[in-house]
Formats: sequence, C-alpha cells, structure tokens
Amino acid sequence: MNTPTVALLTDFGLKDNYVGIMKAVIDGICPGVQLVDLCHEVPPQNLLSGAYLLSSAAPYLKEGTILMGVVDPGVGSTRRSVAIDTGSFVCVGPDNGLFDMVLKKYSPNRVVVLDNPEFHLPKVSATFHGRDIFAPVSGHLAAGANLETLGTHLDPADLVRLPPSAPFLHNERIECHVIHVDRFGNLITNLSDRELTDWLDGARPRIDLDGERVPLMKTFASVPKRRPLAYFGSSGQLEIAVRDGSAARHFGAAQGQTVGVEKE
Repeated sequence: MNTPTVALLTDFGLKDNYVGIMKAVIDGICPGVQLVDLCHEVPPQNLLSGAYLLSSAAPYLKEGTILMGVVDPGVGSTRRSVAIDTGSFVCVGPDNGLFDMVLKKYSPNRVVVLDNPEFHLPKVSATFHGRDIFAPVSGHLAAGANLETLGTHLDPADLVRLPPSAPFLHNERIECHVIHVDRFGNLITNLSDRELTDWLDGARPRIDLDGERVPLMKTFASVPKRRPLAYFGSSGQLEIAVRDGSAARHFGAAQGQTVGVEKE
C-alpha cells in the first residue's frame, strides 16, 4: 500500500511554529503520513501568487495526494472551507480562489463544504483554520476518510474563482501581466509558450517592459551579466529576468506589471 501524502503550501513562513503545528496535527491523525512542503513563503495574503505556485506544482504530485493550501486573508469570516476532488488529488483549503489555477488544469469532480465538526479539532479558533480545520481534514483524508463524510455537497460551479487573468491577445500585440515574482526577482507572466507560439505564427517577437526592449533567449547565459532577458521558464510561462540580478529591481516591477509583445 502506498504511503499517503499531504502536500502543503502556505503564506505562514518558517519563522514561527504555524507550519510545524499543522504537520503535527496531520501526523497525529495519520501516523507516518508523508508530508511534502511545497512552499511556505507565499507573499502574505497573496492569492494570485499562491494560485500560480499550486498550479505549477500540481503536475508533479503523485495520484491520491491531499493538496492542502492555506493563503487565507478571509479566515474566520463567512468564506467557506472546502475539499475538492479532482480525480488525481484532493485540494483542501479556503474557498477564496486559491485553487483556481489548479482547477483550470484539473476539473473538479466532487466538492464538499467542510462543515462536519467531527473532522475538526475540538476547539476551532477564528484565526487558525489551517490548524483547526484544514490539517485535521487532511489527516483524516490521508487515513482513508470518505470525502462525502466531511460535509455537505457543493456544486463545483459555485466555487470562488480569481478575477480573469488571461493575457490579452490582439492582432498586432499581446498584453500579458506579471502574476508572480520569485525570490530571485524573476517576473513570471500569465503568457504560456504555446499561446505565444500560436500567436506569432512563425514571426519573431518583440518584447518590451516599461519601454525597454527585452530579447527572448533560451538561457540566462545568453546575455551579458546584469542585462535583462525574456525566456520560457520551467513552468512554460514567459518570464523576465536579469542575469545575475533582479528584474523586479531593475524595472521597478511588481505583480500586475504589463509586459507587451509585438510581431516584428
């Protein structure tokens, strides 16, 4: 029998004990569970970055993984707690759009609202649902609990989604946007390699950011040190970097920044 796996992504950081406590709760319910730390440095309350990081990690999860995400600025409010079965893995977390990008790749088969207190800790705080709801639910799922026992059914169409974030593809120009800035200062956009290739239809791209032309290259070493370049990153998205530097600092750019592409 395969060892059950819970993969975690949060904005809690590692300075405090929040992540460790959640892992202790999960292991206490399902001893020996395999715990995978995907990321705990999501910028605080940043749902778009969290959604991107979850979606880029999802293809590498083994089948049956419980994918627990906690980026939860609405904790303690009327926002729902949910478990979402995609057929490949089960997402557990707040219903606030955090799983939106994952669900564009993996359609939700079944969704339940986590309103059965039997699967929560005895006392649920208003500020730490990661410990009191999501961790115990993930532990019970890892131990073999049936999804339907966790709460009431929810129509997948009623899940909260993020605002539309697709690039704007016009006849002569694409306008894409930065959806995540990684720790190196690389600017990751919402434009995929397939979208750009199809749009170019054999033409060469001219990429600009804040009035500066950025060459499309394959590797960082293709440009001199401290010079910017565009490339397709490991997740297949167009990214902007500065070799041995930070594109975010070089351009003064942040999440939401527009990147333009034209045909030469």
